[in-house]
Amino acid sequence: MKEGKDIDKLFKDGLENPDLPFNDLDWDNLEERLHPSPKKRVVPLMWLTAVAGIAALLLVVFLLVKPGADQSKNNLVKAKTEKNKIDKSLNDKPDLIKKPADEATSAENGRERLLLGYNNLHKATNAQKGSETQFKQTISPKIIETGSDHSNQLVNIVYKPEIRTETEPIEFEHQNLVVEPVHGKTTKIKDPIFKKKSRWVLSILAAPDLTSVQKSGQSSLSGGFGLEATVILNRKLSVTTGVSYAKKIYNSDFNLYKPNTDYVFGIKPSNIHANCDVLDIPINLNYKVFDNRGNSISVSTGLSSYLMLKEKYSFSYSGTYQGPQDFEVRNENQHYLGIANIGVEFQHRINQNLSISAKPFMKIPLTDIGYGNTRLSSAGVAISVNMNLFKKN
Repeated sequence: MKEGKDIDKLFKDGLENPDLPFNDLDWDNLEERLHPSPKKRVVPLMWLTAVAGIAALLLVVFLLVKPGADQSKNNLVKAKTEKNKIDKSLNDKPDLIKKPADEATSAENGRERLLLGYNNLHKATNAQKGSETQFKQTISPKIIETGSDHSNQLVNIVYKPEIRTETEPIEFEHQNLVVEPVHGKTTKIKDPIFKKKSRWVLSILAAPDLTSVQKSGQSSLSGGFGLEATVILNRKLSVTTGVSYAKKIYNSDFNLYKPNTDYVFGIKPSNIHANCDVLDIPINLNYKVFDNRGNSISVSTGLSSYLMLKEKYSFSYSGTYQGPQDFEVRNENQHYLGIANIGVEFQHRINQNLSISAKPFMKIPLTDIGYGNTRLSSAGVAISVNMNLFKKN
């Protein structure tokens, strides 16, 4: 408790007799916080520079435009002054537009008044270009011919000019209407420019077909794929050639199998199955029968060459006894131009360089095909994508 009382006394003494140093700067800061003075906005130097530049630009524009405006104003004032002079001269000489009251005035006085009015009117209208000559030619003959009533005649001449409606015929007799040829260097006429058309077309094709031996009554699914190139001869004719790798698969009776061999089967097979790898090289002539710029129809005919790469034959027997099962031949039979081609192509153009086509076709043998010397035929549809390569005019 005693220690606590001592602490209380210490705080009491400190608050009753504080020993704090006095600082005038602290009071000034406190006064500034309690009553802050409004801050003055300082205009940036950049804004002052921009305003001065705009003012200078406006002054230059005003000085350049003002002379033109003053000149237009002076021209307008000058035109009004000339008009007022003319009106004043007419008002000062009423004798030019009014008939004289005294009919007894002599002809000589009338001529003098008319000449005086003519001089004043001529001075007033001198600003108009070409008016002097026309006015003299119109008035002078009238001064000599007229009597005492000169003023009315002058007014009629000035304000009511005569209009001639008669026209003189135009003569063409002496005109040279023949154009003489121009001598010198003639301008060379450029050759006409024709739209370019594709001359070569490359086709990528796939051709599924049904292959069979004639008179066998059996067909097997075969097919091939390859590349073809078409040369366009004119608007109607074109020639196509290329090469395709094809599979020729077929089944037939053994009676239709006639190989060139001396081998004799001990037990005769009843059926034969063939699987041949062939290179098909066609040469076809195409004739376009319909073309509406987007779709076309062509008929084609030609010949194909078969190069037999591999021939594999499988034999089947009907009885219990079996004979040879397989027989294979490689690169032994080539049939040049031994197959006739017939087809109809339907082509759709996608753009100037690309088209697609579908071509139903038939391949009819003109000779015996392969090791078995069979009459091998095919029928199918070739689907191709065609691309234009080179162009000609």
